[in-house]
Amino acid sequence: MGLAGTADKERGAAGYLRLMARTVFLLVILLGATAASRADGLLGATGYKMAGDATKMRIVVTFDREPDVKWFLLRGPSRLVVDLPRTRFALNAKDVKPRGLVRAVRYGDQGKGSRLILSGKGPFAVDKLEVLKNDDGSGYRVAIDMSAASEREFDEALANQSLTTGSTVSTDKGGRVGTGPISAPGHRFTVVIDPGHGGVDGGAESAGGTVEKNVTLAFATELRDKLAAVGSYDVYMTRDSDVYLPLDERVRIARQHEADLLISIHADTIAVRGLRGATVYTLSDKASDPEAQALADRENLSDQFAGLKIEDDNKEVTDILIDLIRRETHGFSMSFAHTLVGQLSTSVGLINNPQRSAGFKVLKAPDVPSVLVELGYLSNSKDEAQLLSADWRGKAAQSITNAVALFAAAKAGARAGDRTRPQP
Repeated sequence: MGLAGTADKERGAAGYLRLMARTVFLLVILLGATAASRADGLLGATGYKMAGDATKMRIVVTFDREPDVKWFLLRGPSRLVVDLPRTRFALNAKDVKPRGLVRAVRYGDQGKGSRLILSGKGPFAVDKLEVLKNDDGSGYRVAIDMSAASEREFDEALANQSLTTGSTVSTDKGGRVGTGPISAPGHRFTVVIDPGHGGVDGGAESAGGTVEKNVTLAFATELRDKLAAVGSYDVYMTRDSDVYLPLDERVRIARQHEADLLISIHADTIAVRGLRGATVYTLSDKASDPEAQALADRENLSDQFAGLKIEDDNKEVTDILIDLIRRETHGFSMSFAHTLVGQLSTSVGLINNPQRSAGFKVLKAPDVPSVLVELGYLSNSKDEAQLLSADWRGKAAQSITNAVALFAAAKAGARAGDRTRPQP
């Protein structure tokens, strides 16, 4: 071994010793903080984790011993306040960085106690809040399940707050989030229009440079104006400018407004140049055909294309979302899709078998009937010309408006029938 080899070996040994010294130093600090917490009688908050998205979140806070927890809700903005005994917080700043449904995380000492405050991006429901003993016996954790909700649902939770404040376990979530797509008394039929893509996520692009995000926004604006002119609906858009929105954020907006219908607007490209025409998609765990599956895969990847890797493959969260897709909501979605295909067939060209299904994330609101409309293919020059035509957009938007009117009337009739039907 030469001098160089000896030097490398010495550097490797020195590096190993430095690593060991740092490890020991960190352990001493951690043990010291734990000992200090126990010595001064403070509860120790030792860890914090969040998982989920803008529609559903789970927050887990770990403690060195069992905490006495009380919680309540506040509005302006919507907040969950968790009161604790005086607590020494030893949390990693990266772990408490807000994400998904949670807009801000604050915590600290309040003199006689400590407090953790979670601010939502909008109204939310506390599905569950419970104190659990850690499986390894090393301490306890507080697990909080939150989901996006409407203002009405949040107001109801505030009104019922006396029933849950001071408890470590919330009331059953079935009493909080309803049992299906049924709106509050006096609620006007509400449509949320979702122009696909936006901002850094341009979506599909034609050979001539037409970008999907611009086509969808122009069409969605036309559709919004026609629906608003009817005067019978409340109409909202997930975006009304060139901004980027994650898929789960679009779902949250629909749920926040208690939408009776979500219409997501898109315009795709495909390698088959001759293929053209509009398609209406509904949600399904299994795609109706390979083309529908490929389209869903492309649309669901839009968050990654925009530089944001959504941890949607969290199996627990995904399973919860799928389980929450109610049969009634799916039935309403299928009904509207069928009506919409019938109306579009009288004014615009449709592909063969125009009513299809696939696992689109943007259609996964558990209590909002939802469809995704592919207006046409930017890869086809005739479709592209239509999509850029104000006259064609007007005809297509009017057909969708007619379908919404039929669907809203049928839904209102079904509710009226339920109210007049004799009860067993």
